[in-house]
Amino acid sequence: MHYRLAVTPVENFRIREVIPIKYCPFVKRFAKPYLHKSNYVNMLYQERNMDGFAMLRVLFFIKQPVLVIVTEDSPRTVIQEILSGQMELLFKGQKPLLLQPGGYDILQLNTDEYALVMQPGVCEMLRFEFEESVMKTVNKTSTVKQWLDKLKLGKSAYFGHRQVDEKLQALQEEMLYCRAFTEDEQEWFNDKLDEVFEMVTEQGVLK
Repeated sequence: MHYRLAVTPVENFRIREVIPIKYCPFVKRFAKPYLHKSNYVNMLYQERNMDGFAMLRVLFFIKQPVLVIVTEDSPRTVIQEILSGQMELLFKGQKPLLLQPGGYDILQLNTDEYALVMQPGVCEMLRFEFEESVMKTVNKTSTVKQWLDKLKLGKSAYFGHRQVDEKLQALQEEMLYCRAFTEDEQEWFNDKLDEVFEMVTEQGVLK
């Protein structure tokens, strides 16, 4: 994910590797944290990427209303859950989508821009990303085929919504609190990412 602020005068995020003490209680163990600072919103960003499958966690500390433009490096299907707070998601030519706690959203993200509309407060987002190039190499269930077909359209879009069951909830919490730095830990984490992918694709196609 690449972020930029849609503000005048232009302001860029300032990225810090040293996390201020007040943000340290919010850091999870699974990945190195980075703080993206601005006058509008500070973002505590953590990402662990394993061979095209990734888990991201972002806490948005929103100081004033702002529009944040987002782009992706390559097409991917995203399983996104808002754990606390809320924001609006804007895709070109589509109705605004309110992102809030209660289940996860399935998003087909291409390389076109989309936007997040933020209001003051704190919003926590958890994402699992599955790159198109990697999905083409796995066993193509009906769900995977459906996801790949949607990505062929070439534009980002909201695809569907599902509830988080107890098994997925437990798996998310386990991954957030694990370490993934040694070779064995990274292998374990990679297996868990595969497990998440299998879990969400086994739920079948969306009508």
